[in-house]
Amino acid sequence: METLKKLFSNIVFTSALLLVLGGLLLFAPSETLQTYVRVIGVVLLAGAALGLLLEFVIKQSPRSLWAVVGACAAAVLGLVFLLAPSFVTGILPFLFGVVLIVLSAFELLSALQLPFGKLLSILLSAGGLLLGILIVSNPNALSAFITRLIGLALLYEAVVGFITAAFVKSAEKR
Repeated sequence: METLKKLFSNIVFTSALLLVLGGLLLFAPSETLQTYVRVIGVVLLAGAALGLLLEFVIKQSPRSLWAVVGACAAAVLGLVFLLAPSFVTGILPFLFGVVLIVLSAFELLSALQLPFGKLLSILLSAGGLLLGILIVSNPNALSAFITRLIGLALLYEAVVGFITAAFVKSAEKR
């Protein structure tokens, strides 16, 4: 009985959290993404500070150059994420589009050399190439669209969680 009560409260808490996060992503995608990027920046800075603290203050053995370089890189990324979140949210979809174009172009070249099954491979590669071009031409629209899709998925998970909690509650009463 106690296990079902804990399960019920965990499901309700998780579903409420998903409901809030999903709503934020659905109705304010750019602001929410920028907030997430800032939080990641703070985490990167904290990790860099901890890494440098461990390397220079706590550690007694010889210093690791790679640990120091990694901590410094994390600090630089953390500062960029914290001070310029719109730059980060704007550049990631563009980079995704460029990677998609390059990979699709290589797939298209490979598909042209296939002895059989050429048509499907060519169509899929060309579709990926066109999608990459669309993403590069308007990366902000893609970012907002994907963020809203993630928000919808989180809202769906919240609803499923609340339904599951209702079933758990009814099983608890039996």
